[in-house]
Amino acid sequence: MKMSRNLKIIIYMASMLIVVCLVLLLGNHLPILAKGAIMTMSWLPTYLACTMLSVLSKSTYQKKEKNMFGITAKLYTVLVLLSSSIYTIGVWLLTPGSLIKNIMLGIGLSVQLLLMFYFLFKRINEEPDERFYRNIAKSSSILFTIAIFILLLIATLIAVCKVFILNAGFLYILVAFLLLLFAITYFIIEKRG
Repeated sequence: MKMSRNLKIIIYMASMLIVVCLVLLLGNHLPILAKGAIMTMSWLPTYLACTMLSVLSKSTYQKKEKNMFGITAKLYTVLVLLSSSIYTIGVWLLTPGSLIKNIMLGIGLSVQLLLMFYFLFKRINEEPDERFYRNIAKSSSILFTIAIFILLLIATLIAVCKVFILNAGFLYILVAFLLLLFAITYFIIEKRG
């Protein structure tokens, strides 16, 4: 399978971020709140860059076809906007409260939700076919396996590090990461045919 340049950049950025977060989690010189804050602030730009690269690569892929906005593009768009909205809620819960933060994140979340609902209710001329359902099933089974491993890793971290407290913000960020990972796996499976 020949990977596009954008997909190589996304994989490189995600792998580097995973290595940085693992090194940060396994190090013992910082308190857990500082580790969480550093991980959140390092995930945010990478997450946004990966999201923009995936949207841009999908839009260039869709321009080659006659149908500009099909069912696959609708799925990508809704998944990316939903995961970014959930990520915004997670960051909102993890960071300390202030009026400016509440206003900025509230405006950003409102825009994301409005765009998501616009694309969710946008009419398309394409009906889902057998290939679409097959690709959804493949990416769902792959993501289910990955999600089980991630949850086992988190459970192991909680069991080993008795001080590790799992906040609601971390769970929101994990759910957003899994949704974005589902969109990426579906994109890869769709490209492979």
